[in-house]
Amino acid sequence: MNTHRKQWLTAALCLAVSVMLSPVLAATPASGLATVADVAQYKGADRQEKLETGAREEGSLMFYTSMDLEESQPIIAAFTKKYPFLKADIYRAPGEDVAQKVITEYRGGKYIADIFEGTGIDVAKMIKETYGQAFFTPRAGAFPRQAKDPNGYWVASRYNILVAAWNTAAVSDADSPRTYEDLLNPKWRGKIGIEATDQVWLGTLMELWGESKAMEFFRQLNAQQLLVRTGHTLLANLIVAGEVPMSPTIYNHRAELLKGRRAPLDWRPLQPAVAVPHVIALPKNAPHPHTAMLFIDFLLSKEGQGELVKLGRIPSYPLVNAQPPYLNQGFAYKVIDPNTFLEKFAQYDKIWQDLIIPRR
Repeated sequence: MNTHRKQWLTAALCLAVSVMLSPVLAATPASGLATVADVAQYKGADRQEKLETGAREEGSLMFYTSMDLEESQPIIAAFTKKYPFLKADIYRAPGEDVAQKVITEYRGGKYIADIFEGTGIDVAKMIKETYGQAFFTPRAGAFPRQAKDPNGYWVASRYNILVAAWNTAAVSDADSPRTYEDLLNPKWRGKIGIEATDQVWLGTLMELWGESKAMEFFRQLNAQQLLVRTGHTLLANLIVAGEVPMSPTIYNHRAELLKGRRAPLDWRPLQPAVAVPHVIALPKNAPHPHTAMLFIDFLLSKEGQGELVKLGRIPSYPLVNAQPPYLNQGFAYKVIDPNTFLEKFAQYDKIWQDLIIPRR
């Protein structure tokens, strides 16, 4: 083989490898934004025009979410109504399962998800694996610091706030707990339900109270012969059924939904309540990045946040009120820092397993 041919083959091989390793879209779209990062970070005055141009070529969105289908489907319907040239599909599972699906797919070289919407903790797992893409959205400026990742990988779309809920046929309003300390009253022994995976509740109270006070509280709480169940929705339904008299780890939007359906359930926050942010993130090799950025803008807009309100969810956008407003007003709550929690998860989980989920 002559020298010229060897040089030509070497150059061709290098070009092929570079194309395979770079996150360049299959062909440079009409928007002129060649990579997922280009699309995600674009800040030009013609940003909306470029996103729509690229989205028309892409034509679709794959939405990975932990949001129930009865809620995620109306959100997608509102989005595709705004952009009727798009279609969208939904993959729905518990947040931990969604995170694992993204991670498994990326490790196998499969890039399917355009958007990941789930708890900040689960999204942080994806980012820790370097599978997230930092993005710019003009909507983020209106959100408080606690609702945004400092490195631009996510913005909170909604909050789940843990509150005390009880069966009104079994527990009177006068007897219902008003403080965390009330949970330690001997009258609650054998009557308190706890969600089995709420390490975030323990971790947040440890950060707020300090380790000594929190450890003593959870030791005494464990002595109450807790009724441990897996799933916040299941636990809420067990309260309605009367199988669990009361729980301090029920999401208040779920409690309010059941109360509105005339179920025998009422609730109140024990202050400070713990708020779990659900966030929206962009996987770094999203197949349809223009469409994904349009969806991020939509969900974080007043319009998109209003759609969440219609579904009884608690918006993270401070200029959009929950309905009813007392879902997130009139009481103190602490929004967890997903990155900090994930860093300390092993510590929190060990305490949780030792104090709350011991073999019974």
